[in-house]
Amino acid sequence: MRELFTRKDINDVIEVHQMKFHDAHCHIPNKSFLKDFDIDESITKWTKMGMEFVVGVSTKLTECQKIVELSKKYYEIIPSFGIHPWGCKKPLTEEIKTKIRTLVEDNPISVIGEIGLDRHFIKKVEYYPIQEEYFRFFLELSVEYKRPVNIHLKGAEEEVSNILTDYDIPSHNTNIHWFSGPNQILDEFIERDYFFSINPSILSGSPHITVLQKASMNRILTESDGNVKYTIDDARIIGSPAIIPKTIDKIAEIKNESKEVISVQLQTNLRRYLNLN
Repeated sequence: MRELFTRKDINDVIEVHQMKFHDAHCHIPNKSFLKDFDIDESITKWTKMGMEFVVGVSTKLTECQKIVELSKKYYEIIPSFGIHPWGCKKPLTEEIKTKIRTLVEDNPISVIGEIGLDRHFIKKVEYYPIQEEYFRFFLELSVEYKRPVNIHLKGAEEEVSNILTDYDIPSHNTNIHWFSGPNQILDEFIERDYFFSINPSILSGSPHITVLQKASMNRILTESDGNVKYTIDDARIIGSPAIIPKTIDKIAEIKNESKEVISVQLQTNLRRYLNLN
């Protein structure tokens, strides 16, 4: 698959382009994140830094409702609706289905996530069928409403890979969040042309950097996974859109390209993922 821009296209765009960035996976509606960051001040700060969009991922129903409230106030916030596999401990009810479906219907520019399976942090096998029930429900919503998905798959990479083949979700609407699994599955996902969101862990020697090294630049997004904490230059830093520019610097280094070129490509990628092209 060709890059979305040719070399000439990118150079032409850069002439009129103020360097922008995005955050494709940030836990904005999380209570802890809202405690750490004053959203009014932070949105102003991040946009002055160059942030164009931040996808506010949800992990439970209350967060799904909160992110709608925030997205209506701030143009830069794209709502994302999901129930994290860590929270999938009780069977999915029709009430939850109806509430989630309504949120998706009412927000045409939105993402389905954070969703998926977890076999690494969640050890109780009795929760695994429930995780899959939720995961499949959200994948069905993605197909029905043509929404992009944001997928967690820690320790369940092969299972997720197999389940995804059951659903007709376009490759450009599929984002694999913080992949750190087997190279065989990574290669499968690259072959399928999925997106991968790259986070600041690459600044401190994380194996996650393998994804960046192997994936094509037109299949990369950036994420903070805020408010995860990272060690950067010997300091503990809370994840937020503010550390995406440093991440872009590292991406430019690994891809042997200027950060201006990388920025243009990343923003093109995000628009394609969100169906904004």
